[in-house]
Amino acid sequence: MKRDIVAKRIKEARERCGMSQQQLADLMGWKSHSSIVAIESGNQEVKTWELLKFATILKVAPQALYSEEAPLLTMPILWRNKAIDPDIAKSEEAAVIQHCEDYRLLRRLVIESLPLKSLPTQECDIESGIIDSSWANMLAQQVYREFNLGDYPAYLLAKRLEEDYGVLIMQMPLDNGSAACCRADWGAAIVLNAKEVPWRQMFNLAHELFHLITWNVKLVEQISAHESLFKKNEKLADAFAAALLMPQQMVDIDIGGRKLSYSFVVALARKYKVSTAAMLWRLCYLRIISRDSVEHTLADEDFKHLDQITFKQAMAEDQFDNRFLRLAYLAHEAGKLSKGRLAQMLNIKLRDVNQYLEERGLYLTNDKEIENHSP
Repeated sequence: MKRDIVAKRIKEARERCGMSQQQLADLMGWKSHSSIVAIESGNQEVKTWELLKFATILKVAPQALYSEEAPLLTMPILWRNKAIDPDIAKSEEAAVIQHCEDYRLLRRLVIESLPLKSLPTQECDIESGIIDSSWANMLAQQVYREFNLGDYPAYLLAKRLEEDYGVLIMQMPLDNGSAACCRADWGAAIVLNAKEVPWRQMFNLAHELFHLITWNVKLVEQISAHESLFKKNEKLADAFAAALLMPQQMVDIDIGGRKLSYSFVVALARKYKVSTAAMLWRLCYLRIISRDSVEHTLADEDFKHLDQITFKQAMAEDQFDNRFLRLAYLAHEAGKLSKGRLAQMLNIKLRDVNQYLEERGLYLTNDKEIENHSP
């Protein structure tokens, strides 16, 4: 390993995580940061076991710390709200980037039989007067048809994104109740907050899809520089998400002219896998109920109670598949990924790999192949 390359890479990875040299030394189990200073200045050799520990702490692949051909991945990430603490924000962003880097590696290692589709794109002139909620609704209808999402889109959206379009969906415990997305030449990713309830994550998934579809560098720069444009873009994404997850034709069929009761609205929200607030505001947009009716219902304690008593069952539902996990498992089974690297990618301890996979219906094999004996 070239000492100068290792020195540069460790420093880059540390700074990307928002760590001080002393913090990194503490995590390495060293009393002083003097060794980190020496390593980053190229004056101290890094042992193999140290390199592997650095990689684990800094959340990067080991080869990214010593190979010129495996640069640390950099890309713009569009956050709804970053963590307030700048160190936590850097750490979360580093984790997202590394997960994307691992995903890009897995896609190279595992050759799948069916080619992935390209995500649709749509120009979004955010400063134009014609770009409004109606425009976002029409875009949602186009995507609904192109993705072939069926009667209740929430049941198929994640699967379509992962399996058909290769979008990486990450569920991470974020500090600020946020979500994020990124789109680059290698593909696209959506980050969801694992701390949030399933229906909020589902709505955020559709919300971030809007950002991926309308993604371009100019737009990202515009909304990053102007708060008013950022807020407008967020409202458009919310309108898109509502229209995508609650198609008007299906809502009309389900309601069928009947009067709306509290229990029916709650059941309807669970059916579409959205919050009751999202369901009510969608009904308002479709002019089925008034804005005053929405606000009155949401403030009513009886409605809140009815909503809350259905939480337990809805919370137990697992809405997302995990294409990343499947690719990592296949790469390991094909002998292209070590068990230690697999554990690092899954952010678990090596000794827990077998149990982790078995709980998800995957089993590591090391037995004999069935021979084909002719009669």
